[in-house]
Amino acid sequence: MKVAIVGGGVIGLSLAYELNRRGHEVVVAERGRMGRQSSWAGAGVFPPSNIDTAIHPLEHLEARSDQLHPIWARDLKKQTGIDTGFLRCGGLYLARTVGEKAALSAVVGEWQERAFEAVQLTPAEMETRFGDLGCAGDEKLIAWWLPGETQICNPHHLEALVAACKAGGVTLLENCGDVRLDQAGETVKGIILPDHDQQTITADAYCITAGAWAQQIVSALPMVPVRGQMLLYKLDAAPFTTVVNEGSRYLVPRADGYVLFGATIEEAGFDTSTTPEGLANLKQHAQDLLPALTEDRLVKSWAGLRPGTFDGFPYIGPLAGHDNVFIAAGHFKAGLHLAPATAEVVSDLIERKEPTIDLRPFAPSRATMTQ
Repeated sequence: MKVAIVGGGVIGLSLAYELNRRGHEVVVAERGRMGRQSSWAGAGVFPPSNIDTAIHPLEHLEARSDQLHPIWARDLKKQTGIDTGFLRCGGLYLARTVGEKAALSAVVGEWQERAFEAVQLTPAEMETRFGDLGCAGDEKLIAWWLPGETQICNPHHLEALVAACKAGGVTLLENCGDVRLDQAGETVKGIILPDHDQQTITADAYCITAGAWAQQIVSALPMVPVRGQMLLYKLDAAPFTTVVNEGSRYLVPRADGYVLFGATIEEAGFDTSTTPEGLANLKQHAQDLLPALTEDRLVKSWAGLRPGTFDGFPYIGPLAGHDNVFIAAGHFKAGLHLAPATAEVVSDLIERKEPTIDLRPFAPSRATMTQ
């Protein structure tokens, strides 16, 4: 079977990788460069999961991805020689303000319901384990340690997926412009690549994995691009490898001394530029949290667009009225996390197999039902 995928982010590349391993011919058409939009811009942080307590299909999707990520990391390194940076590093959750303490208390309740391993740290334990943090000695600080949190180096992961796809014979087409469907009524006959001399690619099945740009291809999919600005610092050595979360902000130290700090949450259309106000706010919070993150340690800044849906769930499933078109888009901040399981269930759909996860809550048709 030949499958054409529109969108070369982590969802599209993961689907291509999975389909290729199942023996299918795959073409991926990307409007720009492979993996250089929101997938590249994110921090690569995965919250824990528990398959034994998973109830909602989203929880099952998370748990299945958590099972697959270490396997994919191992296989990708074996196939390409690229270390994706997959690391079960644990997560530290902090709260200093009244509002953040209330919000964290609610989150802790959810962890306990799902039987996540979680330990509250005393001020003395914070000083011992995370003394580099500016708030480590704060007696009023609330701190919880979540051993199951994971990080991955998303640029390396995407490079590995691209390399594995190329090695497997996947056709990767970059700088295609605003790809559109070639269709007559409800029948899709191919995809048109405007910046490749209007070339048309035909296939047996088509999948839209274009993230925030999916609505430009299928107008029935409401999508909101949500901008997130990020900072990258370089220290002489990593103070620790634990992910630190405080409110909506997060700090991700890499083993090589690089430290990511983010992120803003802004509805700014398809504008991927950074703003002086946004960066200044991030810099202030970054240095407050980890004083070593001074201006002279700043390497660069950037912004990416998270694909947001109207109800917070991704679109995963067949496009209503079409027997050969599938959607996998709108994962918001969880694209990197959910990509392996999404690739698995969408590959099953394309092969006319029953997925192991109930995809009804993610059906693309739910968008038209609310209009």
